[in-house]
Amino acid sequence: YEAADYISIPSKFNKRTFLERGISEAKIIQIPYGVDLSMFRQVPKEDSIFRIVFGGGLSLRKGVHYLLQAFSELQLPNSELLLIGPENEEILPFLKKHEGKFRRIDYQPMKELHKFYSQGSVFVMPSLEEGLALVQPQAMACGLPIIATTNSGAEDIVREGVDGFIIPIRDVDAIKNKILFMYEHPEICKEMGKSAKEHVSSGLTWDDYGNKMIAEYERILKFKKNV
Repeated sequence: YEAADYISIPSKFNKRTFLERGISEAKIIQIPYGVDLSMFRQVPKEDSIFRIVFGGGLSLRKGVHYLLQAFSELQLPNSELLLIGPENEEILPFLKKHEGKFRRIDYQPMKELHKFYSQGSVFVMPSLEEGLALVQPQAMACGLPIIATTNSGAEDIVREGVDGFIIPIRDVDAIKNKILFMYEHPEICKEMGKSAKEHVSSGLTWDDYGNKMIAEYERILKFKKNV
């Protein structure tokens, strides 16, 4: 990193970690990742179940054990926790502990994910650390509001109280509170999902990402010429 002229990253969380370790801010290009709208699109929801969706590897790093605990403690009628993705061995004791409290679907081809996301009510990403979880803009494109941690990259794509909520890491109570809010306010939940879909559709596509990166490359080349 010290030898690099520039470092491309997708989120404020990423940036904070680099700055904390002494990397010059002048080196950092910060542009959030995008979503393919031809692949991730909303289809009609087929039931009235309040469904919390998680997508990604089931691991401790993703904070899945906190989500399992939160949902188990809430005991919401007519609700479901749907976990989509492969499991890491480290999470098996937690899955066993909460057996019967969730439904799990193993790895799915990316082209199929929109069908599952569209059956959700809210998408939860409780990650402890990652640059920017791509499942977040993908779920937003399918009309889901987001509940995500500060360390998931959500700060760069989710507008607080508009497209969803940003919460601290390792905070079961925060997960419970925001899920309960969505559950008790279904119209607000739907409106946030609509806002999330519109937000990613106009500024957070891969074309938008490409245009922003091109602009950064042009800025850098112009700077180099003038040095």
